[in-house]
Parts: sequence; C-alpha cells; structure tokens
Amino acid sequence: RNGGPEWAVLRGGWEAGDPQGEGWNHPSVVAAQLSRWPDFLAAVQGTGPLGISHEARRIRQDNASAHNAILCFLHALSRAALVAGGPVRVLDWGGGLGYYAAIARAALPELALDYTVKETAPVCAAAAPLLPEVRFEAGAEASLARRYDLVFASNSIQYERDWPALLGRFAEAGAGGFVFLSRLPLARRAADFVILQRPRWAGYDTEYRSWVFNHAGFLAAAERAGLALEREFLMPDEPTRIPGAPEAVANGAFLFRARADGQPAV
Repeated sequence: RNGGPEWAVLRGGWEAGDPQGEGWNHPSVVAAQLSRWPDFLAAVQGTGPLGISHEARRIRQDNASAHNAILCFLHALSRAALVAGGPVRVLDWGGGLGYYAAIARAALPELALDYTVKETAPVCAAAAPLLPEVRFEAGAEASLARRYDLVFASNSIQYERDWPALLGRFAEAGAGGFVFLSRLPLARRAADFVILQRPRWAGYDTEYRSWVFNHAGFLAAAERAGLALEREFLMPDEPTRIPGAPEAVANGAFLFRARADGQPAV
C-alpha cells in the first residue's frame, strides 16, 4: 500500500468512487500517535517553547513552524473566549488524540473549555482514556449537531472530498462565533488540484488523498458558505514541491466569523 513516492499528483482529480479518508483508519496512525503521546504531553506541560510538532517522530520544542501554528490557534481561541464570555465550546475537526485540547489547557489554564474532537473511530477509542474531559466523536453528524464558539480544523479539511459542503456545515455549527482553518495547502495561481500523500515520515504506513486549494477560490467558497474573513495568518513552512504539480504548495491559515443566523450567503 505504502510503496511509491511521498507525493504524487492525481491527474484525474478526486473521482466519485475514490476512498474518502480511508487511509486515516489504518492502525499505524493510532499506533504512531500513541507512541509519541507521553513525550508530547510532557513537552506541552513544561515551561519550554511550544514549538512542538505532534506528528514528528521525535518530539522537540524548537520547531518554528509548529510554534507559529500553535500561537495562531491560541489567538483564535482567545478571540472566541472574549466573545463567548463563558465556557468556550470548541469543535476540533480531525484533532487526533486531542493535541490542541492539551495545548489549550496548558497555555490558558484559566479558560473554561467545553472541547469536542471529531476523529476516526479508532482514534476516538484510543484517545478517550487519555483526556476524559474531552468529548471524542466519530460521527460527523453528532459533532456538527451542536453549536460552538470556535470551529477549528488544522490540517484536515483538505481530506474531505466535498469540502465546500463541509465549510457550510462549519458555518452553521459556529454561527455567531468563529471558524479557524489552519495549515491549509494553498496555491496562488493554479486551480484546485488533488494529490496523494504517503506520510512515512510520520510513521503512518498508509496513503490518502488531499486537496490543494486555490487561495482566492477558497476564500470565495468560504464567503459563499457564510464565513467572513477576519484575519489571514502566515505559516512559515518551506513550500512543498511536488513532482508534476502546477506550482509549489504553501500552507496558510484563515480566521473567519460565522454568520449569526447560521445560513450560507446568497
């Protein structure tokens, strides 16, 4: 399954019969994440910098890109907390073992959180005993049925085939609050295209499809979904050069306000 190069462009796009996220259910994903969890938790709870990439094979604290992404998340969470005025309801879409919940608890200990992670069933089963104060949901409908002050998706919405529909669901679930989308693979000139990833570097013996979004097109789709851009953030990663891709891929992040009525824009 996991032979071949780390990256490949899928010329046929994301066809209707293609698997949607099946690769994330591979047992190597849970095994790799669990093996790193104690070191991750120790790093987060200490007094060192938050330059912690939870997917790196060896947990360190000097990753500038991870440090930037975490501080951007804490900014979004703080904005949501100021508006909410009480316990902050968070939906973390594709949040793994609850990494950002642990970060939020360590970095903002005074903040009362009502935290939900949407993940695959295997990850939810492994994560629930680790963070009993966090709600882990394997069902999309169950997780999106509630209202949140912050809907957060880091390195995850690109794995959804019908991502514009998911944007609309995020806007509904976060109505009156915020939607923060981080570590988005973006292209400035090329139209949306699909890539295949084989993440051996993270210890995952699997592969999965992913969108690369056109920057302007993604923002237009978000506006149609009922999301108003509040702030764009830079992700200081080196652009990824994928053989055969129309241009190098750079990560970005956007903080949106969701329409209070929860309805997409006309």
